This record gives sequence, structure tokens and C-alpha cells, in this order.
Amino acid sequence: MIARNRALAAHMASAIAPFNDHPRVAEVRQTGMIAAIEVVREKATREPFPWQERRGRIVYRYALEHGALLRPLGDVVYLMPPYVITPEEIDRLAVIAREGIDRATTD
Repeated sequence: MIARNRALAAHMASAIAPFNDHPRVAEVRQTGMIAAIEVVREKATREPFPWQERRGRIVYRYALEHGALLRPLGDVVYLMPPYVITPEEIDRLAVIAREGIDRATTD
């Protein structure tokens, strides 16, 4: 179980690495199977979106409508998949998160 979890965490790291290049993502953090993606208005200055716009919630709702459960805390979106997830499902989770972030951050 522990070896499988380490392999899944490594796969998740690869799946979310492209978020580092997203123009509206300030930071991507990961510990084991928990990842956090911080969404901002301006990457260079880390200027946040106004809290009233609830951009993280927009990402969450998009993901939910497309079969994925993410956790928004403000404009930080958390991926916390179950340990029984497959590598293919991790890839799909990353795609859905990317689509949700694209949708939520388009002005």
C-alpha cells in the first residue's frame, strides 16, 4: 500500500507539473497525495482575484459537473484523491482541474 501510494504521488506530481506554467497559477504545492493549486489574477505579482468573485468555487463547481471532486479554500484548489485512484484517473482529474481553472480565470 505504501509503495503504491508513493508511485501514485509521483504520478500526481507529473500530472500537475504543467500547472506551474499556467498564467493564472501562482503556486503548485504537493505533499503525498494532496496537492494545492493557487489561482491568481496576475502570476508575476501574485495579485489575487477579489475574494467576492470566489474563483476557487467556480473551479470546484466545474469539476463537480465533470465528475471530479476538488476542494476550494478561497482561491486555492486542493486535489485530495482517494488512495484507490488509478493513474489514468489522476490524469483525468488534472485535465478537469485545468479546464476548470481556465474557465474560472477567463475575464
